[in-house]
Amino acid sequence: MNFRLLPALIVLLLAFSFCAACTGSGEPEGPTPRETAVITATPAPTTAASLAPGPTQTVPPEREVVFGIEPGYPSRFTHDLTITFNGGKGQDFVNGIDLRVTKSTGEVITEKMQPIKGDNVIIKNAQGENRVEITVSLITGGSYKIKDEIVKVP
Repeated sequence: MNFRLLPALIVLLLAFSFCAACTGSGEPEGPTPRETAVITATPAPTTAASLAPGPTQTVPPEREVVFGIEPGYPSRFTHDLTITFNGGKGQDFVNGIDLRVTKSTGEVITEKMQPIKGDNVIIKNAQGENRVEITVSLITGGSYKIKDEIVKVP
């Protein structure tokens, strides 16, 4: 037997065995024609708007801020509700202000306020009892819900 052909034969057999291992089993992946994929959508949870005030949090000392809530301003005829940022000791530490007003009709209005003294938001057609929630984010970290109260607009 010719020993020079033996290494070439071994290499050829190894190549065939590696190629046979790479080809797979021949069964198609995914659902077979008898199986069908079923996709179901999960509904997003909905929470009803509540007019009942919840608990509030106290900001750390020397970080207090003040808001003015004025029902019927600037016009009693259009039943406006004005919320104003009045500043305070901690106004330099405020990063953002989130405002959420739930009207007596169930409509929910969310606004963002700037931490600038005098910045205000006017909610139109807010006749009746409205729930006002104010959440303050500080640059030192943390968010605090500092107001959650019912405001009656004549």
